[in-house]
Amino acid sequence: MPEARIELELDDGALDAFVACPDSPGRKAPILLFSRAEGLTPALESMARRLSAHNYFVLAPDLRGLSADDRRDAAWTSLDHLADERRVDDTRVGALGFGAGGDLALTLAAGRSERIAAVAAYGGQGFRARAALEIAQKINGLVRLGYPEATVPARAGLLETALSLSGVLFDIEVYHEAPRWPGLLDFFARGLGDAGRDDGVRATNPAGQALNR
Repeated sequence: MPEARIELELDDGALDAFVACPDSPGRKAPILLFSRAEGLTPALESMARRLSAHNYFVLAPDLRGLSADDRRDAAWTSLDHLADERRVDDTRVGALGFGAGGDLALTLAAGRSERIAAVAAYGGQGFRARAALEIAQKINGLVRLGYPEATVPARAGLLETALSLSGVLFDIEVYHEAPRWPGLLDFFARGLGDAGRDDGVRATNPAGQALNR
């Protein structure tokens, strides 16, 4: 399948990014993939390829070494890039993040709620109560929160409470070593359409119920 390293223009420079795209014809639903602090690792690129194999266009910006403000600008720039990408149907965009990238994905979903239809955040540090409520009140899509069972953050529960109060549909996964792939694919199929759904995988979770505990 096609993949490439590209550069996205920022106000004060350029941002490296990795793209993986299915080689089948037609416009694809896009997923923005946000890394932990170490940036575009082989493991992250492998995940981009794996998502692409399920018929998604995946864009992963290199966030290594960026300040919090620069990471936010990189996320906004990555989303805006999709509007000019001929291989993308960006009417519904997904966001997937790990560690600090998970918190960034949620921030983007709140700040650009008209574009983000599904956001999955794994291993983030979470938000204080006021910030959690502000984010929850702005999100306009499905949310999936994932926590490694050995290191559930102290702020876990604040965002879930805020999402419930705001009427946002969300589910939770507590995982052992890595997120469960079928559940993640099912989540994006529900949020972005059936392009990435495996045969036999069905959507089952209403808002607020925990997955795979």
